[in-house]
Amino acid sequence: MKRIASVLLSLACGIPVAALAQKAVPVADEPHHHLVFEDPRVRVFRVEVPAHSATLIHEHAVDYFWIAVGASQFVNAAVGKPEAPVTAADGSVHFTRGGFAHLARVDGDQPFHNVTIELPQAQTNPRNLCAAVIADQPVDCASAMPRATALFSGAAVVPEFETDQVRVTLITIPPRATLTLSRHKHAPVFVIVDDVPGSLPVTCPVVDESKGFELQARYGNTYPLKGTGKCTVRNDAHATVRLLAMEFAAAK
Repeated sequence: MKRIASVLLSLACGIPVAALAQKAVPVADEPHHHLVFEDPRVRVFRVEVPAHSATLIHEHAVDYFWIAVGASQFVNAAVGKPEAPVTAADGSVHFTRGGFAHLARVDGDQPFHNVTIELPQAQTNPRNLCAAVIADQPVDCASAMPRATALFSGAAVVPEFETDQVRVTLITIPPRATLTLSRHKHAPVFVIVDDVPGSLPVTCPVVDESKGFELQARYGNTYPLKGTGKCTVRNDAHATVRLLAMEFAAAK
């Protein structure tokens, strides 16, 4: 009788019977999530789920967002909810409220790679800017773009979304191009999105790094800037490099 009840619960929740025996683990203990950076404002994970495999059931205790690295198809199986197939375009950003547990399962032949960025501080009033990051919310690109292009020049910029605590912008730097960050109030945190051989010399000061430091284009690598002066990031690689810029306590 217990076995029947377990199967019925599994079908209702969309979680395989074998997974019901698993206790949800913190996201930092889930072996497909690799913690690459942590400070009081943000925790960054490089996520790698091979084809025909699944993560453990894991908890997301706080609000977070993720960006797809490559086009992805996977099944999101949240505890207590039906399974939901997800198709994510390369470079698409997705914001999710915390306070749940789930697993991600890849049934197809392509792995699922992403950068997951946790926001330990509670996020209030999330809203879309130039991308439909938050479902069922309008976009407001007209007001977001002038500020973004004034702050970041020399590269393509897409203000993705913001909350009262953080603003997130996707920046695309072509090969041999130079991103210029104008004088700013809040030094952003840069998170690399692509794996590209080569380096990105910066004049921007990076926390805990000496002058002349070069960014490495490995997805998930995280570089908190410091200071408020104008500075540059040059893409010396032979391919395009994308990065996320997170501005905390962002000014309007």
